[in-house]
Amino acid sequence: MMKARHLLAASVLLAFSPWLGGCSDTGGGLIASATDTRSPRIAMRAGVLPSSVTVAFKSLDGAPPEVVSRFVAAMSTALASRDIVTADSGSANFVVQGHMSAYPAESGVAVAWVWDVYDQKRIRRQRMDDSITVRGSAGNPWGAVDDQVLTSIAGLTAENLAGFLTNSPEAVAASGSAAGAAVAQAARPAALPARAQGFAPLD
Repeated sequence: MMKARHLLAASVLLAFSPWLGGCSDTGGGLIASATDTRSPRIAMRAGVLPSSVTVAFKSLDGAPPEVVSRFVAAMSTALASRDIVTADSGSANFVVQGHMSAYPAESGVAVAWVWDVYDQKRIRRQRMDDSITVRGSAGNPWGAVDDQVLTSIAGLTAENLAGFLTNSPEAVAASGSAAGAAVAQAARPAALPARAQGFAPLD
């Protein structure tokens, strides 16, 4: 089971490699506040599995390539821990497009992000936005975005995404049938084969 999860994370990292590159120094920015502009959490619906449907992350703008590279690793772990199944954008039930920014704040550096979730018809179904404040230099905001910060962002993102997915009519319908539940169970991230997926602009 653990080996399969590690293989999933590795396959996601490998597939994202064309969009990863560059170099940036990062510093040890400990989280100073995680309640700045916290949007309401989306509670998971009982009896509905996130893995009843699939999702593709298609773009992440704003962050340097080196930060994106480390975020992908954190995000793949967060998605797997919440049984969120990824697929290519052509077949996924939902496609996610995001933006991340880092800028000077009164107590350090603010890191903000927004994720828009689209269905197969390219209709936006959900916006998830949030921010945290970390200790760091105003002269190098991205340097404050260390692995701890990215892990926190990935966890908050996956938590809200799981809540959205379990409340979607698509997931409710799939989980409501025996066949749908069996398909969802079989599609758990730990059992997923390696698949090509990456960040790219929405069509």
